[in-house]
Amino acid sequence: MAVEKMTMMNIIGNISDVDNVLKDIILSSKVNLVSALSQIEDNSFVFNVKDENLEKVIDLNYITSFSRDKGYEELLKKGEELEEVLNIKSNYLNLNLKDNMDIGEISQIIDNIYKEVKEPSEILKSTKEELEKIENFYKNFSEIRDINTPIESLRELSYFDFRFGILSKEDRIKLKKNYDNILAVILHTGTGNEGEVYLVLYPSNIREEMNRILKSLNFKEIQVQDEYKGTPIEMIEYLRDKKERLKKDIDSLEKTLWNLREVHKDTIISLVNQLRTKEKIEDIKEELARSNKFFYLSGWVSKKDKEIIGEMLKEYKDILVIFKDETDLTPPTKLRNIWIFKPFESLVKMYGMPSYNELDPTPFLSLSYMFLFGAMFGDLGQGVILLLGGMLLSRKNKMFGGLLSRLGASSMIFGILYGAVFGIETIIPALLIKPFENINTILVSAIFVGIALILISYIYGMINSIKRKDMEDGLFGKEGLAGFLFYLCLLILIGGNLLKKPILSMELGAVIIILCMAVMIFKQPLTHLIKGKRPLHGEDITGYYIESVFSIIETLLSMLSGTVSFIRVGAFALTHVGLFIAFETIGHMIGTPAGNIIVLIIGNIVIIGMEGLIVFIQGLRLQYYELFSRYYKGEGKEFKPVNIK
Repeated sequence: MAVEKMTMMNIIGNISDVDNVLKDIILSSKVNLVSALSQIEDNSFVFNVKDENLEKVIDLNYITSFSRDKGYEELLKKGEELEEVLNIKSNYLNLNLKDNMDIGEISQIIDNIYKEVKEPSEILKSTKEELEKIENFYKNFSEIRDINTPIESLRELSYFDFRFGILSKEDRIKLKKNYDNILAVILHTGTGNEGEVYLVLYPSNIREEMNRILKSLNFKEIQVQDEYKGTPIEMIEYLRDKKERLKKDIDSLEKTLWNLREVHKDTIISLVNQLRTKEKIEDIKEELARSNKFFYLSGWVSKKDKEIIGEMLKEYKDILVIFKDETDLTPPTKLRNIWIFKPFESLVKMYGMPSYNELDPTPFLSLSYMFLFGAMFGDLGQGVILLLGGMLLSRKNKMFGGLLSRLGASSMIFGILYGAVFGIETIIPALLIKPFENINTILVSAIFVGIALILISYIYGMINSIKRKDMEDGLFGKEGLAGFLFYLCLLILIGGNLLKKPILSMELGAVIIILCMAVMIFKQPLTHLIKGKRPLHGEDITGYYIESVFSIIETLLSMLSGTVSFIRVGAFALTHVGLFIAFETIGHMIGTPAGNIIVLIIGNIVIIGMEGLIVFIQGLRLQYYELFSRYYKGEGKEFKPVNIK
């Protein structure tokens, strides 16, 4: 439940081993590469200069970047085309990826399979296209029954042209209005799926004019190919026979391809995986540097993975691996959380990744968010639905599914405390409280929960300031010790006044508050004074103090509004009950048991869907605006190990 400690790894190895080393690093998924060339140029690529390393030092004079090897690209395209044609879904099997890769051998195997598959696949494609054309033609032409003249007789007319086509209802009306002005014979021959089918017969010398007229009528022509002969009825029979033949051909070709798939499936998956690994290797070579004989690699590794990586690379002869804990670069952030908190990392990352020297807020966010959601959406039955929904969703989206299932479990716990099952409060007894019968208690409790969470967030903020070595904000800032004492003193004074049991005298409280305000206003000069830094202020002294005074006002308002903001937790707990009561009332108004049950089912669906989403957003809002803003910056860079995905 923390940010993992990182170390910088530098590797120097023989150029002949670079592909295999990178393959091992990819499969390990434990190294976040950085530009080795930049490290070398900045003199950050450090290693021991011993006699055995002398050649590596001399070769640094010839340092350059890798040029991309494109020899695999055409093979990968062929491999992916084979996957598509044979409907193969490859998965990245480490067993296959660890095989030694010989591009020449892969090329020969893929070319042989490609030749086997290409001809039947192309014939299948053209056959399907031909069948589709016939199907489209057949749909409309099969309705032409009133013409007994063979099509070839129409083609042989010397002075006339003919066209078959479809008109919509609106275009038919337009045609009838202008029929007397059209020098053509227009015969209605049937009704197709898209409209009425017509035969248009017109003199050849007015072809251009007829094209214009038919175009204005949105005439959709049915193309009659030269191979179609005989009367329409005979053509239809011919088309039926041809469709059957084509379908048989398609079945035969698909069977052939299926057999080829079964024979070559494992080989294709293995080869494509290796080629994709090669593609990944060429991609990440951009982060490496090379000389005449050696490659140079830099990357971040978790300290706990140092031994694993070191052991993995021992198999390579004459390789030099250096781990360096002290570096001027800011390491990336790798979160480490137990399974129950893991899904909540997505909510943290939505706001921003923790800095390397910042506390991971995931555990605090996880516990507080589950508590807030359950308190606002406490129902045993509806919580079970969310839990089951999350478990099903986990199959496709593990992170969001896990999040939903945990919120569902929290809802179930509070449902037992509230005594609510699908909105009904008479099935089980409430172990703690019934919200609607204790409105004031619920609202006041929500405020106290908010106060507790805000105080914890102040403690988190001070720890983060210590980790960042930020004295100015940690001691004297509005989210630091001064702000914490200011807020705590305000709470004690206001609480004592409301309870009429003063815990702290008003005079002493006022002195503490004034001192805290003064410290927050003078935080910069105080910090500079303690550190012995001069001058005590920046260039714009007046602007600094004006901003500081207004900052105190903003801090006071945010403390009060942030605390009161948590009253919405109690308000939503009440709304949850009130919304069900509304549906229950509608059900009673219907007057029938069946109608009442239907309304209650619909009500629960609406509550789970709509109110569940609103509560989710409100809980997130409280985390981001009222808590994160006090202790969390989220300016880190995520640890992204190179892998095959």
